[in-house]
Amino acid sequence: MRSSADGTVIVDGELDLRALGGALNRRRGWIIWPTLLVAVVSAITVNLIAPRYKSEARLVYDGRENVFLRPEAEKTLLEERTPADQETLTNQVQIVLSRQLALDVIGDLKLNENPEFDPVLRGASVVRHILALTGLTRDLLAMSPEERLLESWYDRLTVYPVDKSRVIVIEFQSTDSVLAARIANAITDAYLRDQQQKKGQKA
Repeated sequence: MRSSADGTVIVDGELDLRALGGALNRRRGWIIWPTLLVAVVSAITVNLIAPRYKSEARLVYDGRENVFLRPEAEKTLLEERTPADQETLTNQVQIVLSRQLALDVIGDLKLNENPEFDPVLRGASVVRHILALTGLTRDLLAMSPEERLLESWYDRLTVYPVDKSRVIVIEFQSTDSVLAARIANAITDAYLRDQQQKKGQKA
């Protein structure tokens, strides 16, 4: 039998559970208070952050045309067409994610007037200002309106191809479920217009 550095007792190579319990009891303050602090901070954070709703739109990419992926058309389209190569789909995803397309949709829907997308319109946040002073986040006032809008935009947008198919999924999140759906559809419309314009130029 011997004692460890923290006062617990080891008997024949095994830890004395009673002694361990005593050691933990003596140090309970170091366990309870940090746990309570984390719980309080988590609760405040959850209550301050508005929930986001996610909306989804889908495209079927075709070298000749691009259409909405509707439920009644999905099976037929996927059966009749072979999967597109990964490089081609990756290029189309980059078009959907392009800065110009983002600015077009932001302008069409006047998202620059929405405080969700330009935090400066909500007023200065003390927490954000402190984080900016410590270098943990960017200073909103030092950013241009366009930079703020695009940062919010890409924080909410996800675009990816479905494996072994010609389908591109567009997901957008917003605190307003209706707005999330409008933006997802607007992105799809903007992409289709872009493709039609490019085909018209080639014709």
